[in-house]
Amino acid sequence: MDAGQPTTTNLREHYGHLARSRGLDVAMCWTVVIPHNAKPLNLQQIATRLGGDTPGRLHPPAPLSALVPFASDAYPVLIDQHGSTIALWEYDYLGAMPAVLRRLSHGARVYSAWWNVNAHNQLSFAADGELILQIDALFPGRPEDHPGIDRWPQLEAMQDFFVDFEERDDDYDWRAAWLALIDQTTGAKLTSAWFDQTHPYVMVHVPDAIR
Repeated sequence: MDAGQPTTTNLREHYGHLARSRGLDVAMCWTVVIPHNAKPLNLQQIATRLGGDTPGRLHPPAPLSALVPFASDAYPVLIDQHGSTIALWEYDYLGAMPAVLRRLSHGARVYSAWWNVNAHNQLSFAADGELILQIDALFPGRPEDHPGIDRWPQLEAMQDFFVDFEERDDDYDWRAAWLALIDQTTGAKLTSAWFDQTHPYVMVHVPDAIR
């Protein structure tokens, strides 16, 4: 995760290429936590919130292959930190669950993009323990349909997103647009080099996390 703010067009091109080259267009969830007043949350605090306020053991940095889902109720989530910003990476859906987003957002803002192989998807925003927005890319409605969207001005300004799905250009990539939006909002960035690096991860007991 790196800092940097290229133009919106360049960001979308970057994430479109990254998604295609890394298979991110199949399934993924990227959740970024921004503490208020830049007061850092440590990785153990995030691991505990993620797991349903039960202690979760942080594992040493490992490659992306460590995130292959396990057969049990325990599920791996990668945790990365850059300054006060913390990002969670997974191949499943915990970062789209309301209970998880509410816990992660205590004293913070949380932005999440999730989709799976069946194109089920959710763009989420939570702050101060409140789930403010959850939007479906295929049926986004209009900005005025979403109370609280003014608290995410970068999303509110995405006029090319808030149109009927069939009215979008054939080459419109909503996945790349979402990743670019979170990058633009938070300063967190996913790169090909990031996927080649190792990162700490936590094993989450899913029934505890989503309750």
